[in-house]
Amino acid sequence: MDNKSDNSEVSKSLISREAVDWLLQRIFQLPKKWLIISIILILISTCEISWSKKELFAFKFKVTNTTAVFLSLVWLPSILKIFALSGGALKTPAGEIGSSGMKVMLESLTVDSLGFFIEQTKLAEEVAPPKQQEEMRQIRQEWQRVYASKVPLSEGWQKMERLAERYKELRMTMPSGPQRTFEMESITGQMRALVPEVKYSVQEVKDLLQSDDQGKRLLGLSVAEWSGDPFYFDLVLHLIRHSETAFEQTSALRAMEKMVSKLNTYQKKDLQTALIEQRNFNPDEKCWIKPDSNRWILSDRLLLALQISET
Repeated sequence: MDNKSDNSEVSKSLISREAVDWLLQRIFQLPKKWLIISIILILISTCEISWSKKELFAFKFKVTNTTAVFLSLVWLPSILKIFALSGGALKTPAGEIGSSGMKVMLESLTVDSLGFFIEQTKLAEEVAPPKQQEEMRQIRQEWQRVYASKVPLSEGWQKMERLAERYKELRMTMPSGPQRTFEMESITGQMRALVPEVKYSVQEVKDLLQSDDQGKRLLGLSVAEWSGDPFYFDLVLHLIRHSETAFEQTSALRAMEKMVSKLNTYQKKDLQTALIEQRNFNPDEKCWIKPDSNRWILSDRLLLALQISET
């Protein structure tokens, strides 16, 4: 009788094969846009072009370390799902990889790859349901700690300056495309990780936000987002209204989301007006909030927060 009851309990605890199949399909179903971008990045990383003195160019394929990074990125959405579903631990044939094991894995990545991971997780966090948002936030914060541990505290300020300069160079020299997007998102992620470690004065942040240099403005927005201080409201609102690029406006909207709960009545009205104007998508007039973009989602949340705070 005991054996029968034990077998009965075991059968009740077993998960049906249909349930397992369903779960695996959801975990390994890669987002179409993510897959397309990943494939493009992989192809770009294998291309090597060189010019000769006769103004001829040679074209060949070559697999590099960058190619390997992009190949691993293809499965990032699935890895995040598994990590979240397993309660922050991955079970492998060699044992369980917990948060400490994940940290060891992340420490082997380059800072560029880590920066990109941080920014991609931030993007996923913005569009995920509330429960998954918290999971993504915890993962992102752990990755930020890993990144920050790679940069000595005494070098943080100089590193931020170099990142700002690199962003400006990318905008000036590299044509738009997946490779530039990867580089820019990597820079944003690296800034995000270092901001808590670098102490900027209020005047320094104001100077950055008002700079004619796109890289310095991006750095200023990173600091403003981290601080959430409404003292920077007017400058951030100006960048929402007059962003040079959609990428810059995304950073401005993120900074504004952190301070929206602290705004006064007049500031809320100004922000609402600016958001409604910018949602009339028109790149020629530098209105960058496009339907189905992450900026639209951010603007939706801001408008909702403004409505809730008025009631």
